[in-house]
Amino acid sequence: MKLSPVPSLAEFIATNESETYGSMQQTTSAGVGESSPDMAGDGVGFKPVAAGETFLVTVCVVCCFVICKSSYDIMKKWKGKLDVYIIGSGPIGLTAALLASQSSAISKIVMYEERTRAQLMGRSHQIMLDGRSVSFMRKLGVDFDNLEGCWEKDRFYTRIGIFQDYLLSVLQQRCLPEMSIHLGTKFTQQIANTIHGSTKQLAVVIAADGLRGSSSSILGLSDEFLILPCKAYGAFSAFERSNQPQVPTPDTRVRKLKLDLSAFGSEFRVPDIIKSSFHLKLFGTFRHRYMSLLCDKTESNLVRQLRITSDPVILRNIFQESFNNYRCKGEARMTDVEALSMRCSSRLTEIKLAHRKEAVAYVEDEHLIVLVEGDAARNLNQSLGFEINLGLRGIESLGKLFQYLAMATNKHEILKALTLKVKHTTRLNEDIIRTKITAELKQTKTPSSSEVKR
Repeated sequence: MKLSPVPSLAEFIATNESETYGSMQQTTSAGVGESSPDMAGDGVGFKPVAAGETFLVTVCVVCCFVICKSSYDIMKKWKGKLDVYIIGSGPIGLTAALLASQSSAISKIVMYEERTRAQLMGRSHQIMLDGRSVSFMRKLGVDFDNLEGCWEKDRFYTRIGIFQDYLLSVLQQRCLPEMSIHLGTKFTQQIANTIHGSTKQLAVVIAADGLRGSSSSILGLSDEFLILPCKAYGAFSAFERSNQPQVPTPDTRVRKLKLDLSAFGSEFRVPDIIKSSFHLKLFGTFRHRYMSLLCDKTESNLVRQLRITSDPVILRNIFQESFNNYRCKGEARMTDVEALSMRCSSRLTEIKLAHRKEAVAYVEDEHLIVLVEGDAARNLNQSLGFEINLGLRGIESLGKLFQYLAMATNKHEILKALTLKVKHTTRLNEDIIRTKITAELKQTKTPSSSEVKR
């Protein structure tokens, strides 16, 4: 049964007032010509009585409109349902499934993941959830007391494999809505052809299969990305110690790192008029260690030389000495052999955000909505250890979006709901550029008096 749109309040009042005034005019003309028996000898009191009747009619119309509109909204909320299809069971895809499972607007959840559960559990690199993400996940039913990891203030550190396995277990314990999780199943064009909505029920597809995923292209979205600078320079390094355990470890952050590179040539001995501040972040498990070096976008001589240098030894030396100075207590020093095997940036490069130009789409003929989330929607050109939090920010608005779409009865209401989602995505991208990198720099700790030198 297709619901008809409710007339506006102004239409209701205008229609009923015109009918009221029309009847008044007919009554007045009747009284003037033939002396109606009901109004004989009482022409003086006609106007107050008519005004009172008009007021009562208007009040009744308003009350009827409010009651009808409320009943209509309740009926839409009760009848509106969505089918949700999620591609990718990384932290963002699984969190989106948790969100959908808590929404009364969802009738069915289907998830496709190319990897098996064992492969998901085997993912070893560390993730960090900041205070906002921890609060968001707790609202979705995540019990951090039963999750392996460690705390530092309001930040939680764990391995991504452990986190994914926990979220899968939580999802499988939920009875409603109907849920189907297909692990070890790659999303293909054949599967995409079976996904569509109807005139009574929309289908929502969430593509969260990462930067290298192909689901967005299969669903017909453009692969064009917009590249935006983040007003900072950075470098990255990573190395592995196979004899160390995969134990989650809090980040080590160093603010205003001192660099003495005079031994690398006279170009590094030129006094700097513009001072540049370098900031170090050491993160990861004891087995897989990562370091990022950040600085503000300035044109100091030191920054300029590190951007144009062709000598890969310089940054390798900076990372080696930094690790040995600020490593965790009990952690072994990095040897020269380990330094040679370390993956490392050869020079400073500008940190940039790449975000998908088309991250929201509405396929009207198939009653299908496509959303792109996580790394598939936005990513930085260097790992800074907080990327998962950017993905979680992107899906914070999904709960409201599900409700709006379930209650939408026409194309205009669907597009209005999707416009709110686009605005949220745009604000997130702007915040990353304007404040996120700067906040990351300010969260670092002041180091000891030691400096990195050669």
